Amino acid sequence: WPLARTKLVDDKANGPAVIATLIRKVPGLIAVNPQGGKRSRVAAVSPQIEAGNVWLPHASIAPWVDGFVDEFAGFPTGAHDDQVDAASQCLLRMESPWEILDMNVTLA
Repeated sequence: WPLARTKLVDDKANGPAVIATLIRKVPGLIAVNPQGGKRSRVAAVSPQIEAGNVWLPHASIAPWVDGFVDEFAGFPTGAHDDQVDAASQCLLRMESPWEILDMNVTLA
């Protein structure tokens, strides 16, 4: 994450506290208010995933991939869904970054 220029932080629950704590130490924090629920966000990006437009590195060079795929496979009833939610928000932002910025983002 140190090389990422943008770090999106959910502006709900403990997000504002995270931002307040890290804003001076971690550059690029942006508070976001995601639209809809997790299921609707995943449904919105599912066609891109199903069409093969989302690529992941091979597990031999990215050991986290198997757990990531397992979490997606277990969604929405799996024990964890944080990576699924983050990935869906990322994919939505990449589809239309300016629309999302105009509607849902407050610079921290």
